[in-house]
Amino acid sequence: MLYCPKEEEKVVKIIFLDIDGVLTHTDYLNWQTRHIDPERVRFLAKIVELTDAQIVLTSTWKDGYDRQSGKKDDYYVVLEHVLAEHDLKIYDITDNIPEEVLEQIPSVISLDQLDIHCKHGTGRAAEVEKWLMDHQADGFVILDDEDHDWSDYGFDSHWIQTSWYEIGLQEKDGAEAVKILQNKAWEHECGEGRFKKFSYIEQ
Repeated sequence: MLYCPKEEEKVVKIIFLDIDGVLTHTDYLNWQTRHIDPERVRFLAKIVELTDAQIVLTSTWKDGYDRQSGKKDDYYVVLEHVLAEHDLKIYDITDNIPEEVLEQIPSVISLDQLDIHCKHGTGRAAEVEKWLMDHQADGFVILDDEDHDWSDYGFDSHWIQTSWYEIGLQEKDGAEAVKILQNKAWEHECGEGRFKKFSYIEQ
């Protein structure tokens, strides 16, 4: 894919971040944080620490911020606050390109049968593609619990699938994200304040 970055823009590594199913999950309920689990945010912060990556919000949570007016809904402010507690901030948000579904969804269907595909050029993967075409990116990773036809855009090798039902972002996901971004070793906590290192650097 040919990207057309703005020449004057700083080249950065990017984490395309979903929220629900990544930082929120079924096992953590806390209305004060809008159910964002601080432990998941800690893993996100570790990725940023090791890679100097910037966060670009792809989640529907971005609808809580109006770029033109600067107005922020309460839940978006909470998101910013929870991230800030871990020295994180939102670098940018992707533009909205509404999904156009290719096939009609049955009126009665179970979640495990749900397999929706969007018209090419619409939906979240198209939003990521547009962001990459408009900006400089020195590597990127996508954290999302759902498949938004990533492979149709060549993004499948950059996608780490978390799970709403399995505590969202996990340490192994963080390690894989670091590997994708720059092949740098990830450290995990071992005992009281001690760290054990295991390498994801390809030989």
